[in-house]
Amino acid sequence: FVNRQCKSHCHRPHRPHMHSSHSVHGDKGLPSPYSTAEDLSTCDIVKATQYGILERCKELVEAGYDVRQPDKENVTLLHWAAINNRQELVKYYISRGAIVDQLGGDLNSTPLHWAIRQGHLPMVMLLLKCGADPSLIDGEGFSSIHLAVLFQHMPVIAYLIAKGQNIDTIDFNGQTPLMLTAQKAIGPEPMRFLLKFNPSLNAVDNVQKNTALHWAIASGNTSAVDLLLEAGASLDIKNVKGETPLDIAYQSQNHFMVYMIQEEERMRNRRNNKLRKMVEKYELFLMVASSLTFLWAIGYIMDLSSDSWLLKGGLLLSLLFGMALFVRQFVGLKNLRYLPTAFLLSSVFWMSMTWFFWFLPDILYTQEMELSLYMMGHLYYFYKTWSTDPGYIKTSEEEKKENIIALAEAGCLDFRTFCTSCLVRKPLRSVHCLACQACVAKYDQHSLWTGQCIG
Repeated sequence: FVNRQCKSHCHRPHRPHMHSSHSVHGDKGLPSPYSTAEDLSTCDIVKATQYGILERCKELVEAGYDVRQPDKENVTLLHWAAINNRQELVKYYISRGAIVDQLGGDLNSTPLHWAIRQGHLPMVMLLLKCGADPSLIDGEGFSSIHLAVLFQHMPVIAYLIAKGQNIDTIDFNGQTPLMLTAQKAIGPEPMRFLLKFNPSLNAVDNVQKNTALHWAIASGNTSAVDLLLEAGASLDIKNVKGETPLDIAYQSQNHFMVYMIQEEERMRNRRNNKLRKMVEKYELFLMVASSLTFLWAIGYIMDLSSDSWLLKGGLLLSLLFGMALFVRQFVGLKNLRYLPTAFLLSSVFWMSMTWFFWFLPDILYTQEMELSLYMMGHLYYFYKTWSTDPGYIKTSEEEKKENIIALAEAGCLDFRTFCTSCLVRKPLRSVHCLACQACVAKYDQHSLWTGQCIG
């Protein structure tokens, strides 16, 4: 008995138009599973292909059916086998002369295009091994990588790029996969994943001369705008109408996006300032110095001879505000994670000063030695924890592509074994640390006090 479902009319998914959102594939319906021997012996070759009935297909082909012959909908058997992930049938039809890149269906697509729309990675790999050309475009002007991006099939995207597809391949409008993601993707993951492959941030399309940032703003894709700004997308490029990304944000009346762009522009101008560049060079030193001053000032305020808690409370609030303002103005996001480390070291420093100047003359020699050993041990093990590599997984670009291909061919290219942030194979106990932006092989925790992972 055969109890398999197939896709019978999936060559007509909702079309992802260039200026409107697209939806997931719109199947007209799934046929009922065949359940009798009579059905198996009488079904036509299209149905047999859709359901993966290999023996029936062989019987009809050997009886004279031409595997290259399209049906009344201009769809070949190879298309039906590809969209339903019938790998054995694909191998058989190609061995019998089927054209691997034959165009068909309403969208004038290849079998590879159909497999990609459905996200069938094993079928994609098989067709590529059989000589399918991923650079061919369908009737809408999309190549294989554009379709994988539009339908957000991350494993397929990774495999195509690992096999040599250019991340900046353009469609018939001159749009790159990054532009399509900025326009149509929902949520941050598709954009974040694509940025890991180093696409061109400032490429423009052939029609509107928009960059990916222009498209993201025009589409109201806040998460894509945030990621593109973080990646360094240009704020100055003008489209065919002479509009910058900020101009489009004003036109869309999206006040949050206007704020995002203006804030990024302000931050970039600050980075170009000579004084700011000097501050960045000594940023860690300034954090330690400011935390030392902050803790000393707290002690000084609390030790004032005044009995007015209102005065002391006001001074402490002013001190806290001043510290927050300093951090906002002079500490970048990259080094912000080391702020607790700076306060830890400052605490150890002032504790040592207190012990040396106030307690040392009045304590026993044995207690002095114990405390000295404790302080030296504390600093030594802190330094070792802070400076030792916790087991970050490091790979070259070529190794990443080799790992993607190896995982895909092993049937393991999924989120359990593949990190979409680092593009590396994940060992058994590994975890991706969001603070460090790296995978740690044997992850234990991210330490707030060292600013590093503990492996």
